[in-house]
Amino acid sequence: MFELKRGIVKRECEVTKDYQVVEVEFDDKDVSKAINLLDINKKVVVGQDVLVNVTARKLKLGTGGYDYILPTTPFSNHTKGHIMKLRYTPLQFSVLTEEEKNPELFNRIPDFNDLIIVVCELHSMLMPICLYLKERDRDIKVSVIINDWGMLNAKLSHNLFFLKENHFIDYVITCQEAFNGDFECINEINSLIFSKSLDTQVAIISPLPGVVGTGTKFGFSAYKAVSVIEDISRFGGRIIFPVRVSKSEKRERHKMVSHHSLTILSYVNSSVEIPIYQFEDRIFYTQVFKILNNYRTKHILTPIERIDDNIIEKYKLLLKTMERGFEEDSEYFLQLFATAEYILKKLHREMK
Repeated sequence: MFELKRGIVKRECEVTKDYQVVEVEFDDKDVSKAINLLDINKKVVVGQDVLVNVTARKLKLGTGGYDYILPTTPFSNHTKGHIMKLRYTPLQFSVLTEEEKNPELFNRIPDFNDLIIVVCELHSMLMPICLYLKERDRDIKVSVIINDWGMLNAKLSHNLFFLKENHFIDYVITCQEAFNGDFECINEINSLIFSKSLDTQVAIISPLPGVVGTGTKFGFSAYKAVSVIEDISRFGGRIIFPVRVSKSEKRERHKMVSHHSLTILSYVNSSVEIPIYQFEDRIFYTQVFKILNNYRTKHILTPIERIDDNIIEKYKLLLKTMERGFEEDSEYFLQLFATAEYILKKLHREMK
């Protein structure tokens, strides 16, 4: 399915230096909010005729409820780079990558042994991990490496904007087809090499919102984590893997420990480190531990007894996953805070 509609801009709802949100009324009187990306299009004004991609909304997909405005007038945004994003589509454009700026940096065989690397399967995992890390130790340098498992434009992530503006992360690197980070790299390995050159101690690989899941065994975006983890392991990297747990999830395949996490753990050949929070609900903890204990022969499981309740209380209203906040899905977020506690312990051990 592919559906474009013509409409009239009725009002401007929001504008930043990167994008504009407007209300559009279509010929059939349908009204929606649409995003206009300002790195590929000029600002639109009230009364302007626009061409809008409404496909995702019509399919009731999780795009935040937005449509997307297509460029309809001549536009240019020149860069010196020649690496194409959205290749061989009508919206392809070039970016300047770090590989083009400093090729020698990337021609050495990397060693990731001294870098703490976290691979997340959901974008909502970033917020609690980064908040906890930096609240406990502002001197830690953290980079976030955004890949293309979800939406592609890093400037549309409210979580990333908040974390960067409030200094909970230091750098955003976009790779693969994702774009609009502080820096652009070709893939996750080169993003980690570049991250090390920035003297970061923690690198977190994450998708943006909008990952795909079908309910089939391998039909979900984060299955790519299997190959990413194995690539990193080739170069001495030890990966911390935050498992996705939930007591509130209505879908059976994501209750307790998500089948996405379990599928990745089953099929990755390399070993990962898995912190497990010792939940106050001992029945839930026992069930989660029992499930993950099946993977102990390959992976390293570490129970985390305590996390800082003050940090949780301070930031819990900022947290959301699958439209659920902290109170609706506390176990999901507590597990991520525990992952951050594990990172801190590991980091401070290595610094001694």
